[in-house]
Amino acid sequence: MNKLSLKEIEAEEERRTLQKETTKSSNERYIKLTFFIATEGTKTEPNYFNALKEELEKTKRFNIDISIEGKGKSTTALVKKVIRQVENNHQEYDRIWAVFDKDDFEDFDAAIELAKEHNVNCAWSNECFELWLLLHFEDVSEQMGRNDLFKKLETSIRKALSKSNQNVCFDLSKGDSEIYYRVNTLGNEEDAITRASKLKALFNTSGKPFCKQNPCTNVDALILELRHPENIDINL
Repeated sequence: MNKLSLKEIEAEEERRTLQKETTKSSNERYIKLTFFIATEGTKTEPNYFNALKEELEKTKRFNIDISIEGKGKSTTALVKKVIRQVENNHQEYDRIWAVFDKDDFEDFDAAIELAKEHNVNCAWSNECFELWLLLHFEDVSEQMGRNDLFKKLETSIRKALSKSNQNVCFDLSKGDSEIYYRVNTLGNEEDAITRASKLKALFNTSGKPFCKQNPCTNVDALILELRHPENIDINL
């Protein structure tokens, strides 16, 4: 039996690697899932998720369909509206998500429990969605209200813009249409996921109810599903 030359061995290894990558890519495209994402906010959250949707559609890595709606409803009212809409809608969704904040609402825990009973996943934030955005830039360990989170996020974005010699004029209060691109180009999504995961792990051992878990967010769980639908067990 003739021995292969070093060049032939390298060529064969390259062929096998390419074959594996092609098979993986083909299998990924066969993953077909539908998402329904309802947000409490009507500006920042829809802007963020619509931009993420556009990015995912451009990559064409997976065949996922994402519907995003800004409801302008809070906590339990949002969850109830999502449940009714899904029940009355002829389209079946593989994954249903409600995105909402704690703010000053007293029914925060009740909303999360109601969602669980109806297979609605919650990308909740305590205190608000801006916590998730801020985690792209820095660790957050102290309890903060919405206004403080807004200020810290604006400061972080302005510092990053200044370092890259970009215009620092923007207004978060008006629902910045570029918010997704700002936090993902100036900050780091992987860092945000890691930081959010650490916060949840910390509170999971505290025994505190969701309404007392500040600062904390579960938005990272939704991001991971959208980024890596191959890891989703649709039977959950």
